[in-house]
Amino acid sequence: MERAPLVSVIVPIYNIAGRLPACLESLRAQTLTDFECILVDDGSTDESGAICDEFAASFPAARVVHKPNGGLSSARNAGLEVARGRYVAFLDADDELAPRTLECAAATKAENPEALIWWEFTRDPELYARACADQPQWELTRRSLQQSTANYTMVFIFVTGKLLEGDFIARQGLRFNEELGRPGFPGEDLDFMNRYIAARWAETDFPVVHIKTPLYYYYDNPNSLSNVAVKQADAPDPPEAGYCARLQKEYAALFEAQPDLLEGDLGLAGTSAQHYLRCLAFGIWSARELGEPLARRDWDDEMLGRMLRFCKEQRIFVPYYIPFRLGSAAFIRRFYAWDRSYSIWYYRFKLLFRLLLRGWREPLSFKK
Repeated sequence: MERAPLVSVIVPIYNIAGRLPACLESLRAQTLTDFECILVDDGSTDESGAICDEFAASFPAARVVHKPNGGLSSARNAGLEVARGRYVAFLDADDELAPRTLECAAATKAENPEALIWWEFTRDPELYARACADQPQWELTRRSLQQSTANYTMVFIFVTGKLLEGDFIARQGLRFNEELGRPGFPGEDLDFMNRYIAARWAETDFPVVHIKTPLYYYYDNPNSLSNVAVKQADAPDPPEAGYCARLQKEYAALFEAQPDLLEGDLGLAGTSAQHYLRCLAFGIWSARELGEPLARRDWDDEMLGRMLRFCKEQRIFVPYYIPFRLGSAAFIRRFYAWDRSYSIWYYRFKLLFRLLLRGWREPLSFKK
């Protein structure tokens, strides 16, 4: 019986002939040899299917599945049905993986068998080119720390950019919801990841390996289903009642569980501070939008002081630092409104704050 590969990479493909060769060549360039790539042609009407067949003829690790068009979830499920790897990774057909991606992911998984492994992405081709040449850097964190940062979306919502446990998926019979993953019905990634994490770890504060090097090149294709999902995840949230109090309670519990949250890696700690300040600004904005009374003492508390002191002492640049130092709820609301609407005024004031805080460091995760 043929030995199963260590990793199965599943690539759903539909009418992407222009970008597909770059994606496939990034798989051919992988330094890990113990993997298979499953190319699922979801009823393409262009040359995508033929490109897959030609690639598989020259690359023994590739297998092609041709099927009638059924959407992104259907294509991924078709890949899961035939995947033989101990681990599974998903790659969109217009994106690319750096050469050491699978090797690094497999090595860190071997060192941390209970951890969820994920790696950074970038839309910047120059940053991706440097990542392809560099040795990947990683760190071990925990679920609670990742959830307190702006990285939350990448870790727990999207299936791409991570190493999932194929044996576990097979035993649990986990599949994508085929009612989702079609034009007008995104959200298939979030649905799958929620069920995967609930089945694998439930409420456990499980370890997370964060590969900080951007090994996933995300090609900004406005027509791709994945880009629709990204836009949906990035869409402004509606105002929420009582948000400031809830945020303060959550972070108080987080600091009680992890007193060293703002210590160690300054990039992650800075991202935690950025996440808290932006969420607090959202709470102040929400109160105004909903007509809720909100006194300064309701948001200007010890937790805010702790975050601001951290930024000042470590010289970490966070766009919301100066608005909160000024202490004007009106300006904080306005600045957040500019931020959520991508207003030019947000970027102008951010540049002004950058000049005023010259020499302060901006974590990489803010720059994507």
